[in-house]
Amino acid sequence: MSKIRAAVLGASGYIGGEVVRLLLGHPEVDVTALGARESAGKALDEIQPNLRGRTDLRFKPIEEIRDGADVFFLSLPHGEAHRVVPALPRDAKVIDLSGDFRLSDRATWEAHYKMPHAAWELQREFVYGVPEINRARLRESRRVAVGGCFATCAILSCWPLVKEKRSAGPIVIDGKTGSSGSGAKPGEKTHHPFRAGAFFAYEPFHHRHTPEIRQALGGADVLFQPHSAPMVRGVFTTSYVPLAAEPDGDAILELYRSAYAGEKFVRVGKGTSNVAHVRGSNFIDVGVAARGRMAIIFGAIDNLIKGGAGQAVQCMNIMYGLPEDAGLNQWPSII
Repeated sequence: MSKIRAAVLGASGYIGGEVVRLLLGHPEVDVTALGARESAGKALDEIQPNLRGRTDLRFKPIEEIRDGADVFFLSLPHGEAHRVVPALPRDAKVIDLSGDFRLSDRATWEAHYKMPHAAWELQREFVYGVPEINRARLRESRRVAVGGCFATCAILSCWPLVKEKRSAGPIVIDGKTGSSGSGAKPGEKTHHPFRAGAFFAYEPFHHRHTPEIRQALGGADVLFQPHSAPMVRGVFTTSYVPLAAEPDGDAILELYRSAYAGEKFVRVGKGTSNVAHVRGSNFIDVGVAARGRMAIIFGAIDNLIKGGAGQAVQCMNIMYGLPEDAGLNQWPSII
């Protein structure tokens, strides 16, 4: 069987670069094209020096990459993918890492992303890409909208309780993210000198991942508040979930262990998780604590891997019937 030909559009950014790195190590994939805007014409290692000597591919203008690939990974800013997708081959698979096709309600999408959607008629073709809750649909899909970083961490933290109807009342999710989540271009509040010693909240009540979390959790009543933390990689969520009934002993912990039994990338434990223990990997560590009628669920992921590139590759593996961990066998480093 010939290898899967993959093109990565937006390969000059943090997540796009991680997609390329993972695919270059994938046993069933050949990376055939790299798309970028400002970096067009440059060699990959001029922008991603960690990949020096791995390939001689050069960046091409995104608009020039329309064929020669079986699967297109789109690691573009929000608002660009929905303009690019209509020009891609209909028979190619598309894996979008932006938020352009994640939400099923147009008015909600346009309110949170603050722009009109240019290709809403294609939204119904996209399957939401969090494999642990949507694996069956991913197997049959041609187009995937990969879950966002905060959303992935929060959804997988709350999913077992919501699925088994053990939650009651509003779920409050407190999230922290590192600076890499803001992308490679520094902004007023994302530039390292500002972020390095700062800790602050942002976008109360209307962060774009809020409707994504609600949608994936079946319309659950969710209040999500993100924070900027002085770290580079990582997302950490603390979810406060009121329980319908007081559990016996470690019943909530056992519920989570049962829900995620056999999942390659979900590790369940008692007590807090730690972003340092998942860094560089496709794992999510879910920590469980419960007292009375309240559960506190801790989630930790690498926002660039399980919250982005790794989850995209995991979705591709499912779409092609490959082992789910193909190309994703990196274990975390402790520092």
